[in-house]
Amino acid sequence: MNERKTVRWEGKGLHTGVSCAAEVAEGAFPGLRFAFRDGKTYRVEEALAVGDGRGSTLSFPNGITIRTVEHLLSALSGLGIWDAEIRVEGGEIPALDGSAEGFAEGLAPFVRHWGDRETRPFQIDAPITVRDPQRGASLAALPAASFGVSCVIDYPETWIGTQAYYRECLDRAVYRDEIAKARTFCLDSEIEALRSAGLGKGGDPGNTLVIGENGPLNREALAYPDGCVRHKVLDLIGDLALLGRPLLGHFLAFRSGHGLHLSLVSRLRRVLEDTKNENRA
Repeated sequence: MNERKTVRWEGKGLHTGVSCAAEVAEGAFPGLRFAFRDGKTYRVEEALAVGDGRGSTLSFPNGITIRTVEHLLSALSGLGIWDAEIRVEGGEIPALDGSAEGFAEGLAPFVRHWGDRETRPFQIDAPITVRDPQRGASLAALPAASFGVSCVIDYPETWIGTQAYYRECLDRAVYRDEIAKARTFCLDSEIEALRSAGLGKGGDPGNTLVIGENGPLNREALAYPDGCVRHKVLDLIGDLALLGRPLLGHFLAFRSGHGLHLSLVSRLRRVLEDTKNENRA
């Protein structure tokens, strides 16, 4: 009997700062699944997902919580891998360099085997919109023949300013070339508040692009000139992966974050469930 192909990453958690590891194996069953020592596995759709300004957290029916899942899920989705088993040690996905490139690089040799399985995509056939009026943020899913993104971020009176990214068809090659290397970022002025809130304990210049008053304090972490908006696209792709299947639609994101991403995923799940019920009738 052939052993399943696996890839493993070790490091520290971006927020907890503790040593952690993630291992992805070829899925024995359909879907993106998290596996635990008690022998139980759960599809990502079965987890309770909570998002805030600094990441997405999954809580599973067995009471286990895993933080900062978006970068690994982004790499899996970006490469078109939808049948995989994920094991995590330490309660958080390793930060690596703050992007999805390390995950994508580790998974790339297995794409031919894992990425060629057909997973039926969810076709957006009518506009779906979620908003956060307090932040002036919005996220919409529109009908389209392929997966595409239009994303705008706006950080007035900072070096970031307004940045925009658009791709009508964001496929595997575009993901590797234009998205995967974009690192997580924060403003230098935010660091003290983050630490006071118990976040960012594992953050450092090697895994976080820090933006000062006049620009990046660690410019070597800026993989693209507009790396901030590209990282937002990376996060969006990872959060949308919580639907558990590919999407065909164009996503318009304005100042959106993890909370809004997960609100849209919740709406999409209801639409998907309604579609299943109609097909059963």
